[in-house]
Amino acid sequence: MVEETVSLQLARYGNALRTNEIPIDVVDAAKLHILDSLGCLLAGSRLEPGQLAYRLAEATSNASSNANVTLFGTGGRVSYPDAVQAMAAAAHCGEMDDIHGGAGTCIGAMVVPALLAMAEKFGGSGRGFIEAAIAGYEAIIRVGLSIDAPKLFARGWWPSTLCGAFGVAAAGAKFLDWPAEQAANALGIASLHAGGMLTGGNEGATARHLAFGRAAQNGILAILAAEQGLTGPRRALEDPRGFCMTLCAEPQWQYLQDVTRFYLPEVAFKPYPCARQLHAGVEALLKLLGKHKIDPANIQRIELAVPTQNAGMVDRPSTPTLRAATLGSGQYVMAVTALRGRVDLASFDDEFLQSDAVRALMAKVKITGSVDLDRYFPKYWSGRVTVTNTEGQPFAHEVIIPKGESGNPMTAEELRGKFLSLAESVLGKRKAQAVIEEVDRLDSKESLDAVLKTLRI
Repeated sequence: MVEETVSLQLARYGNALRTNEIPIDVVDAAKLHILDSLGCLLAGSRLEPGQLAYRLAEATSNASSNANVTLFGTGGRVSYPDAVQAMAAAAHCGEMDDIHGGAGTCIGAMVVPALLAMAEKFGGSGRGFIEAAIAGYEAIIRVGLSIDAPKLFARGWWPSTLCGAFGVAAAGAKFLDWPAEQAANALGIASLHAGGMLTGGNEGATARHLAFGRAAQNGILAILAAEQGLTGPRRALEDPRGFCMTLCAEPQWQYLQDVTRFYLPEVAFKPYPCARQLHAGVEALLKLLGKHKIDPANIQRIELAVPTQNAGMVDRPSTPTLRAATLGSGQYVMAVTALRGRVDLASFDDEFLQSDAVRALMAKVKITGSVDLDRYFPKYWSGRVTVTNTEGQPFAHEVIIPKGESGNPMTAEELRGKFLSLAESVLGKRKAQAVIEEVDRLDSKESLDAVLKTLRI
């Protein structure tokens, strides 16, 4: 008799997913997350860390006769595992990818590139792609919630890289239609390769994005290893020396065992290309700028209050003038937003990274931790901004639920607009619109060939 382990229970949950039995709102949400992740991938393929990750993949695949998977966003082709690592790194490096606050994990930038590579290698249907994506999202979220993953930020662990391999392994097993026992073995193997450190963000170390990609690649490695007959620990999650007990004193097992609900609709979209810890602050600052017509030249001080755990991560007054460092700098993001009246990918170009005006405003930004905001964390990463003008008059605005959360959602039209803004410069307008149409109809597609064709350069 097979032991009913937590890994097997999680695998059975993924194995049972069928689009005709999944609530339509969950399927619709999955399609939007797939579209959003594709946009992040395409845009990231043109950013420096994404380009470097692609070059690494090409270098490591040079001698391979199996360079048969496309690096989407370019015409390059590399080996299957190398493609997954590179595309996941690219999809994340612009800090535009989706995130589940309660689990502390970015998800689509791992799961969707992995499934793209699998679709090109193995074929498949649109329904299978959606089911696999949902399986991957649910696995990552549930693992992250079970260990209260946001608390690990303070200890230097990156929850996405801890939990990501589980999600990619779950998505891959579902896409290949594996039985639950085989999928559980892949989850066990994935557990042995979990982990990645946060260090380097303040310095702008671009290899941090590679660590994110590596987590996705480790999920694929688990699939490949299981195919070859390697076995992982059956009690990978609940063993005293297993994943959950190693990282959390009191794991919340119900998140791994509950099959009555879906967590995917809770995953937040990012309207701004910066660390999610700063989104509430950006939203609040934009509201103040618009409402009070504040001239950047008349700003004496900007105070950003965030949950105390987030404050230490985004308080970077002396951040180097590098995109990878400034994406998470509260001082830089608040300053460039105040100066431009918006924040987008261009906000992290050299024009602004080297700007004396931005630097002058950064010196006026103060980041603090707020106990008042802690009560909403980690479900919501809230923020409060107070702008004081040169006459000493303060203007304040608080955002509890940042834009993009299910409680403050981006509309489908807004998300399609975001995709076009990211994809058009890579694919052109016609092909970018075609991607939207293909993803909208994904659950009716018997083949993924047309989807893949629209994504190729």
